[in-house]
Amino acid sequence: MPRIIFKCPYLKPGAKKGTAHRRHYVNYIATRDGAEPFTPEKQRSNYVGYIAQRPGAERVGAHGLFNGTGDALPLSKIAEEVAAHPGCVWTPILSLRREDAARLGYDNAGQWQTFLTSYAPELAEAMKIPWEQFRWYASFHNEGEHPHVHMICYSADGRSGFLSKEGIARIKSGLAGEIFRQELTEIYQRQTQRREELVRYATQRMNELIRQLRSGEFSSEKLENPRLEQLLLRLSEQLKHTKGKKQYGYLRPPLKALVNEIVDELERDPRIAEAYRLWYLQREEVLRTYRDDLPERLPLSRQKEFRQIRNLVVREAARLGETVPGMQEHSLPLLTCTARLLSGIGGIFREQTPPARSGIRFVDGKLQKKLRQKKIAMGHREDEREMTM
Repeated sequence: MPRIIFKCPYLKPGAKKGTAHRRHYVNYIATRDGAEPFTPEKQRSNYVGYIAQRPGAERVGAHGLFNGTGDALPLSKIAEEVAAHPGCVWTPILSLRREDAARLGYDNAGQWQTFLTSYAPELAEAMKIPWEQFRWYASFHNEGEHPHVHMICYSADGRSGFLSKEGIARIKSGLAGEIFRQELTEIYQRQTQRREELVRYATQRMNELIRQLRSGEFSSEKLENPRLEQLLLRLSEQLKHTKGKKQYGYLRPPLKALVNEIVDELERDPRIAEAYRLWYLQREEVLRTYRDDLPERLPLSRQKEFRQIRNLVVREAARLGETVPGMQEHSLPLLTCTARLLSGIGGIFREQTPPARSGIRFVDGKLQKKLRQKKIAMGHREDEREMTM
């Protein structure tokens, strides 16, 4: 699987926190072969010189620094501009494996300049910097097994700009989606075919389970559950003495715990357990189209998408309390209550079953429109799309 490494440290002026780290970093870039002598107060300007002139940097004219203009850049002027900048300066590093860079053509400064010029609007968006204020410079270092790019990004006004973990994840995902677009498209097409086959099976099985749950055609043996009956009777009795709305959100914590216990017991029913497993399977297939990690599976009683089940339990328990007074015969009303619960849960599963989705996911419409407008303003094709992993 192709892979990109992306890191995004930053230089923050005037901050006491991280002084030791900055001092160590200054010493590091000062003692490398080819680095020019400097003093700690010129950290930023020397960083510009470091990425532009260090051994391995592919030069564009007198140095290796470039941006999206295509013009020759005055290194000393840019170094002073960065050094005097009053806000945060981000210093992203993008690295590919040698074989990936060679195969895809990202082993030269020209290709990186073309790509980063196209990708700059996404960087600005993720860093929350208005496009007209966004400034960036980069240098390509064609070194060893991991050719890489050093960047400098900041807001011209020194006021805007904020990069969260979500923003970093968006940048990395977008970089991979663009650089490996063709290869990922082929991978996703194969994955999509397998997933669609799986989803078709899951959907058919889910529909059958829902039909069984909603039909009410159950034998008394399948409906009988002594523990469930005991819990329902206890809840119905306590609800008789409960004032206010008989809805899950309005109940006292002990009653909520009892409702959750009933839902957990219902989940032990093989039909509900299988329906819930299939629901999770389809939900996770959707998540895999844009996430590497999957959230932990939750019990049905804690799954917010199925919170309707808890209110269904409360409603049926209250209804049971009206039907079964005291210690009188309650076998038939309990069977009826259980059948209604299963039928209601079947309807809820039908509403919550996620639709089949393609293996390729595009960014949301509002963000896509904004990025498209920026790219068009920069002279890119109108039909370019933003694909994420």
